[in-house]
Amino acid sequence: MIEARRLPGLPPYGPLPIWFPPGSIGREGLVVEFRGDFETWVGSFQRNGYREVELVSPHPDGRRIVVVASGSLWVVNAEVRTAELLSWAVKGILDVENPRGWIFSISDLAFMRFHEGGLLWRTKRLSWDGFDRLRLKNGELTGLSYSPIDDTWRPFSVDVATGRSSGGSFGEDDAEDWEVLR
Repeated sequence: MIEARRLPGLPPYGPLPIWFPPGSIGREGLVVEFRGDFETWVGSFQRNGYREVELVSPHPDGRRIVVVASGSLWVVNAEVRTAELLSWAVKGILDVENPRGWIFSISDLAFMRFHEGGLLWRTKRLSWDGFDRLRLKNGELTGLSYSPIDDTWRPFSVDVATGRSSGGSFGEDDAEDWEVLR
């Protein structure tokens, strides 16, 4: 079994940590220690501005670890000491039970659903600039999305199983080609 725990900072002794991304060497990020049937090691994950959005959790597949370092979403294979960056812009996290995983708010503009197989879906852009009153109930994510055009909050909904959405403040089409549906 693989264990991961957040550390308060870089250890003052032992092997050097592995920096993610590799070019961020020397800049302390979110520091995570990995243990398992391999030599214990430490990773430092570059933070990306959303300080309140951090997570270190077992991946739903039971083999990897999910790390969100102030908005940067990484999937870590601790056995081989690698990490894949999935997003630089996670601004919110909602736990989902069936199938187990998360819905991530991407820059408060769109959502993506992540589960044991990876990305399940990504919505089209739903907001110009922010979400409010998010609610996850009966397989549906609902809330309000902001429109600076007329300074209003407009309702939207997302089917949690498929990613299909309606409403929002950005328009009904997917002009930016963000949408990936199940």
